[in-house]
Amino acid sequence: MQAGDVKLGKVFANDHQSVIPIFQRPYVWDQEDNWEPLWTDVRTAAEEVEAETESQSGEGQSKPRTYFLGAVVVQERYRPPRRLGSSHIIDGQQRMTTLQILFAAARAVAHGIAADSVVGRFTSLLENRAETVHEAFPDDRYKVWPLPQDRAAFLWSVRGGGDDGTAPAPDHRLVRARVWFEQEIGDWAKAAPNPAQRLDDLFYTLQERMQLVEIVLDAGDDPQVIFEALNHRGVRLDAADLVKNLLFQTVESQGEHQHSEELLMNAWLPLDAEPWRGQVTTGRIRRALIDLLLAYWLTVQKRQDVLVDHLFADFKKWLPESGRQGSDVIRDIRHYAETYQRVRGLPLTDPTGRLLDRMQTMTTTPWPVLLYLHATDGVPSGQRAIAARAIDSFLMRRAVCLMTTKDYNRLFVQVLADVQQSDPARAGDAVVRSLWNQTADARLWPDDRTFLAALMANDLYRRSYRARLKALLVGLENHLRTPKTEHAPALSSADPRLNIEHVLPQKWETHWPLNDGDSEESLKKRHEAVHQLGNLTLTTTKLNPSLSNREWPHKKDSLGAHSLLRLTTSSVLSAPEELWDKWSNEHWAECWDEDRIQLRTLWLARIALQAWPKPAGDTD
Repeated sequence: MQAGDVKLGKVFANDHQSVIPIFQRPYVWDQEDNWEPLWTDVRTAAEEVEAETESQSGEGQSKPRTYFLGAVVVQERYRPPRRLGSSHIIDGQQRMTTLQILFAAARAVAHGIAADSVVGRFTSLLENRAETVHEAFPDDRYKVWPLPQDRAAFLWSVRGGGDDGTAPAPDHRLVRARVWFEQEIGDWAKAAPNPAQRLDDLFYTLQERMQLVEIVLDAGDDPQVIFEALNHRGVRLDAADLVKNLLFQTVESQGEHQHSEELLMNAWLPLDAEPWRGQVTTGRIRRALIDLLLAYWLTVQKRQDVLVDHLFADFKKWLPESGRQGSDVIRDIRHYAETYQRVRGLPLTDPTGRLLDRMQTMTTTPWPVLLYLHATDGVPSGQRAIAARAIDSFLMRRAVCLMTTKDYNRLFVQVLADVQQSDPARAGDAVVRSLWNQTADARLWPDDRTFLAALMANDLYRRSYRARLKALLVGLENHLRTPKTEHAPALSSADPRLNIEHVLPQKWETHWPLNDGDSEESLKKRHEAVHQLGNLTLTTTKLNPSLSNREWPHKKDSLGAHSLLRLTTSSVLSAPEELWDKWSNEHWAECWDEDRIQLRTLWLARIALQAWPKPAGDTD
């Protein structure tokens, strides 16, 4: 490895091409954070050169300032016959690409004012001499050669004067960079008495006063080590960037160079864009979605829990041990990415869609199991449904029973391993057996008796996590809907428009006096009823404030006028169907008291047993 300061003019002086390797991320620089600071430094330096030119004397002056533009890491590439010499840009590709756009914008401004000699000088920083480029490889003319996904925008952005072709993608950052730099340089040049001279001073500035630290790797140096070291020292790279780098270098080292561009464009490219590069929240931490996907994928491969914080280290260790071809790994990751998107798009009428909705309030640890089930062709849809219902029941029952989630990571890795060792045609049954056979307290699947006891607890509301209790009520509402119910979309546990409402309010003293005075027994019964399941329903955020602590007649009329939920209409405003032989709807709705709350608690608890059943353990 060699490192040293080098003037920008020398970097682009030779007939040589700097190639951005496949594993690099696409162009991401923007105006506020990158283009403006770069142009500010260049313009300031150019105006200093301009002032020196006007003074017509260098006597007595101190050594002129040079401006540091950062570091670039390059490694020489193998040179095939008839090709121009070239190097890979291991680090610094964003900066090198942006400088090319700046040169091209300045050349365009010079062309616009017919400063032909200046046009030629800027061309020397953009293009290799024609006589050095073989006619079979015309793309060797460019000093920098970008990634395939940036190529069309780059070629438009560095086009020569007189080419007025339409930009292929007007919103591409490279296209916007070219437009921005051309406007800025044009305004700046035309503000001078002699615009051509100002542009000539700009060229001199870029050539002589701008400086890079160039690190040149020897042929035997491992660029992956450099890439990781730069990341460790603060260059902002997601774990996915390091994984991508390693994979595409593995493709090269395994002799599949001819497939690299096809793998990038047809397999990996979507993973460098939204939604994969967007941030998602897991717990209290925000992660790139692509990093989460890779952690889930690697968990499936290793049958061990993989944390995002250790993702690259685990991946780097696993890849050579696996004996897999890098190309196969890239295609498999893309397959899992497509599976993830397909599973995330499942409706709430699908068992897996319902499970994912409730997982938002509980845990994301089942994701590797779900991805494996849906990515494996031999697993029937019916078995996927069996697995989803089992996991849903397991999570909901434990949530209501206030059981710990601390061992879920290892538990679902065990479930995954059990499923992978089973016949794919019975994969859902394998999930049921695996969950059923857990004996540790932290992994028990609550039975009906334990689940019922938790559902009927007097303090259910106070002791439950609000999001999970809301998921329970939403699940009950969706389960209560039948083919006889008017068609309406299934509710989501994450819908912010829904609130938990106490029918008998928590502050009941003003409008809900006790019928038999303030005896200790009646007071105790009232306090026990307030937070029971039977006293809870769902209302919209707009209806909720108007109900507040108001009296029953007001609440009954408001709910009757606005609520369409069966959770309310079929058991608060009218008697549950199973009680019709003993209660008329009119008699049921006369008041709302402890007896009705107790009966509704029992009724809803029975519905919960139906909605989240625990199947028999021996599914064979």
